[in-house]
Amino acid sequence: MRDSSERIAFTATVTQDMTSQDGQTLVFPHIITNVGGGYNENTGVFTAPRDGVYVFFCKITGRDNSDNMHFEFILNGSAKTHHLMYGSSTNPYRTSSNSIVLQLTHGDRVCIKMYKGGNHFSSGAGGDQTFSGYLL
Repeated sequence: MRDSSERIAFTATVTQDMTSQDGQTLVFPHIITNVGGGYNENTGVFTAPRDGVYVFFCKITGRDNSDNMHFEFILNGSAKTHHLMYGSSTNPYRTSSNSIVLQLTHGDRVCIKMYKGGNHFSSGAGGDQTFSGYLL
């Protein structure tokens, strides 16, 4: 088990409805935990405080979008995954989530970017828009 000075983990959420644009980095401004200080709630970017294998998770809920939304895990400016949130006029709320395991070097930057944006839903507590990560 790592001692507390070596632990790295974060969870951040969005606490209100929002609209994202194509190519926008999502900012999750409400920090639940940020052990190690790697997540920046102003930019939406996690910067690896140390080398290691990290696990990241993101959950997005769309609201009132008749077209698809897409989000990506970005590592140092390059998309590593591409996730679809299917659009439908008959069901106003749709959720998409995924996780990724990345080998990072100190200073590497990870964020969530909207490939194709749209309207997002938040229950107020922020659980509908979540970005989390931790060092294995």
